[in-house]
Amino acid sequence: MPVIIHADDFGITPEQSRRILECCADVPGGRGVLNSLSVFANSPRFDECAELLDGRPDALRVGVHLNFVEGTCCADPAEVPLLVDGRGRFRLGYGGLLAGSFGSHASELSHQLEVEAATQVARVVRRFPELAGHLRLDAHQHTQLIPAVFSAVLAVAQRPEYHLDYLRIPVEPTSTFLAASVVGSIKPVNWVKHALLNFLWARDRRMLAASGLPAADELSAVFCGVLFSGHMDERRVCAVLPSLLERSGQAGTNLELLFHPGRVSCAEDCLNPELPGFVAFSCGEGRDVEYDALRSPALSAALEGAA
Repeated sequence: MPVIIHADDFGITPEQSRRILECCADVPGGRGVLNSLSVFANSPRFDECAELLDGRPDALRVGVHLNFVEGTCCADPAEVPLLVDGRGRFRLGYGGLLAGSFGSHASELSHQLEVEAATQVARVVRRFPELAGHLRLDAHQHTQLIPAVFSAVLAVAQRPEYHLDYLRIPVEPTSTFLAASVVGSIKPVNWVKHALLNFLWARDRRMLAASGLPAADELSAVFCGVLFSGHMDERRVCAVLPSLLERSGQAGTNLELLFHPGRVSCAEDCLNPELPGFVAFSCGEGRDVEYDALRSPALSAALEGAA
């Protein structure tokens, strides 16, 4: 089955976005195995970064990287007061969105998330109209599996002007990683994220089934990118790749490998320089590790051998 080799976070700065494109072999000056990316609609430098995708190769998939936790909203702040502060900056974070999904204002929160998600999607589609018929969605920090967010995303995906091709379900096959030689190198915090995403997906699966959209195995893929988050190096990816490919073949679905190769040069260029956790992730050396992995002959050979 096809392998989606994906980069999140395109669009923070032109320099950072060019670095992502350098991991795609079909782009002039590029070298690597990247064939998919998703774009931040709420970046202040969206227009400059979008220009880099003009004339992109047909093989490069482009999606929307929905963002409800970092930077400023795309919708009118007056329409999404539960999401933003007085400056229009997102204020809830992952924990706030999760808690709000089970609070007294959960329905209104989901409505405002739908308004914001629809505005972000519309901004990307206005710039790239061809994407309306091939909509691909994922979300920053994998917030799409938070119940209020998932409901909002499904509502946007059901709109008649769009045809949903792909919705990331970031749930990894646990046994693949337990059986591999790399299990001891996985950070405990990533196991916590993995467990939470599995728990949320067990709930969200019912929402998707009732939505009228295609089933999960038609919309999504076998996935890798949470347990190795921040350090998707070639050795660890190559160690689990055979098992992941076997699983995707058995399920008759694609495989998605998620990377973050676009390192931001300084805190001031981040979507919100006042959030130290996001700054550390965006400016961290792990992004160089993942950039190198995407351009490594070893990963390229492993993928070619599986084709």
